[in-house]
Amino acid sequence: MILNTLIIEDEMILAVELESMLKDLGHQVVGIASRLDEAVEMATATDFDIAILDLNLAGEMSGPLADLLVELGKPFVISTGYGKDELDPRYVGRPVLSKPYDEQILVEVLERLFEAVSSTSWPNREAGDPRR
Repeated sequence: MILNTLIIEDEMILAVELESMLKDLGHQVVGIASRLDEAVEMATATDFDIAILDLNLAGEMSGPLADLLVELGKPFVISTGYGKDELDPRYVGRPVLSKPYDEQILVEVLERLFEAVSSTSWPNREAGDPRR
């Protein structure tokens, strides 16, 4: 399955690196946002399957965007240079992609996302519908 992915990352070098990895894996990147306001706008106006969401966007925590993604029923991966200890308790259990990015870890995280989306354990998702 090809995933249309929205990247939310404030460090452009990392965003481009992640975009390249996703494309190498056969996925499409439908947008890159580096600021919270821009990311919220893209999340509501862009058709995408998943988002990869940096926790900290230039000093602004991305919790409001994560809440919006949950409300929209869009699966997302949390991207962070911090440890999992820094996660908001509401998002513990979501797939996490640590920085710096590693392609093999990205593959594993995407596989975990597929498993979560196809199960009933994914919040605000209907089982078996990875595009909802």
